[in-house]
Amino acid sequence: MAFNIPPELLQTIPLSDSFDEPAFLLAQQQDPITSIRLNPKKYSPIFEQEANVPWSIYGKYLRERPVFTADPLLHAGCYYVQEASSMFLEYALKQCVNFSQTQIALDLCGAPGGKSTLLASLLSEESLLISNEVIQNRATILNENICKWGYQNTWVSNSDPKHFASLKNEFNILLIDAPCSGSGLFRKLPNYCHDWNMDNVNLCAQRQKRILHDSYECLAQDGILVYMTCSFSQQENEDIVDYILDSMAVESITFSLPENWGITETISEKKKGYGYRFYPHLLQGEGFFIACFKKLDGQKVEPKLPSKKLKLKHLSLAEFVDVENGTVVEQQENLLFIKEEHIAYMQAFSKPIKLIKKGIRLGKVIRNELLPDHELALFVGNIFQTNILHLNKEQAIAYLKKENVIFPEIPKGWALVQYEGIALGWIKNIGSRMNNYYPANYRILNQNILPS
Repeated sequence: MAFNIPPELLQTIPLSDSFDEPAFLLAQQQDPITSIRLNPKKYSPIFEQEANVPWSIYGKYLRERPVFTADPLLHAGCYYVQEASSMFLEYALKQCVNFSQTQIALDLCGAPGGKSTLLASLLSEESLLISNEVIQNRATILNENICKWGYQNTWVSNSDPKHFASLKNEFNILLIDAPCSGSGLFRKLPNYCHDWNMDNVNLCAQRQKRILHDSYECLAQDGILVYMTCSFSQQENEDIVDYILDSMAVESITFSLPENWGITETISEKKKGYGYRFYPHLLQGEGFFIACFKKLDGQKVEPKLPSKKLKLKHLSLAEFVDVENGTVVEQQENLLFIKEEHIAYMQAFSKPIKLIKKGIRLGKVIRNELLPDHELALFVGNIFQTNILHLNKEQAIAYLKKENVIFPEIPKGWALVQYEGIALGWIKNIGSRMNNYYPANYRILNQNILPS
């Protein structure tokens, strides 16, 4: 990899005993580390022999980077390819959130989905997570990754942060993985280095302040605000900690950390707030910054009750889901499977923000038959056992390319396609042919991808 760290960047990194400039520069020339995080509700033994990420119970370091696109288990949502440093969010949240209680959470800058799927894995089924992304094409990618993860209590929205201002005191947890200049990812994405400049750092800092200001009121009293970047610059990290403490009624949260993790605790210059830096010369991970706060003002979260009864679709769905674990709601032409305690949030949130995913989309009813949706196939609560089609890797790759796969031995009707016991999607035998219902916009486009 050929790139030079901009000298101006080094001037934006706070001096500390742990920052060794030669070691830092040397680390930037090394290959990035590949890591993944497992989905606890879609178990596969595929990475059992890999080393653990110390601050994440589900994180794994990989000895070499595979061709992830050629792994059906990635498409099935068995794991998420995530940078190891950012998995520290799991450890941080466990220190300040009681996950045995119901939490209403918002990941404000959610795309592509790493932080959201991590938080979803920690929340109880009764809790609710809204994963938001303001940019539409990134929201589409976010929605795809949330669907793969397969959780009923993780919804997706496509709204500007300012639209959450009217949802006062609604959330116990607010994640802000703020858009930043990206200097922490130089060795993974060298183009970030070529495009880096101080004007962009300062522009990002202003944007970060606006996002924080616009969303602050939606966090309830005693709620936890988590601020994160993948930048090394003080202007986007410790200076923002000072801004938060100076302009908001919050207290800074400090963590007790094992020394051998190599994480650097920092203290902001003006307000003495705590932050945590990840340097690639001190640990196995990329550049990352995180700071956590407890909100002191506002009001407590109040549980919601539905404002009105919704029209329910009376259709036998017991073949697909346990109807005792949710309510089936008819919305336009789709059936949605939503936790009963979340119906009120659908009603309350649908006006101020644009919800593009709510609960699990079961499918459409055509001539009194359910045309099952891909979301239902990947739902961890899918109980369909009527007709299971087990594929080997070659067959699974063909299916994911949306090729016509013929299996004459399966009976007519719907079949759930599985690879190593994990669902990939639907196929239907109509007698004269097999219809592959894998979504066209999710299919593997690279025809050179072959099973290894």
